[in-house]
Amino acid sequence: MSDIGDYMTEKPISLPVDATVEEAAQSMKLHNIGSLFIKNGDEFVGIVTQTDFAQKVISKGMETETTSVSEIMTSPMFTMDRYATIEEANAFMRKHKIGHLGVTDDDKIVGILSISNLLNYFTQRVFRMSE
Repeated sequence: MSDIGDYMTEKPISLPVDATVEEAAQSMKLHNIGSLFIKNGDEFVGIVTQTDFAQKVISKGMETETTSVSEIMTSPMFTMDRYATIEEANAFMRKHKIGHLGVTDDDKIVGILSISNLLNYFTQRVFRMSE
C-alpha cells in the first residue's frame, strides 16, 4: 500500500485570507492549479477550488475584485495524515465529495492531494499490472 505522502503535491500554493477572488483566480491560472490554500498568518484556515468559483462566485454574480476569498473558501478544510494509504484517501474523498485534500504531518499542512494525484497513482498501478 502506498502512502499519500508519496503522491501529494508538496508546498501547496496559498494566499492570505484577505486576498480577493480575482487574486485567487489569477494565482490559480498562473500556477495551472485547481485549488489554493488560504492562510491567516501562518495558519491554514481554508481552501478555495475551481468548484467554489463556479458554485459561489459565478452562479451568484459576485464581484471578483471586491469579494474576499474568505467569503467563498471551504473552512475548515478536510485533511489526512501523510501516512494514510491512497485507498483510504480515495474512499474519504469520495465519501465527502471533494477533489482536494490537505495532507498533514504532525498536524501541520505539508502538501495537497488532488484527484489528479489519485489518477496518476491508479494509472501507474494499472500499467504495472499489465506488464
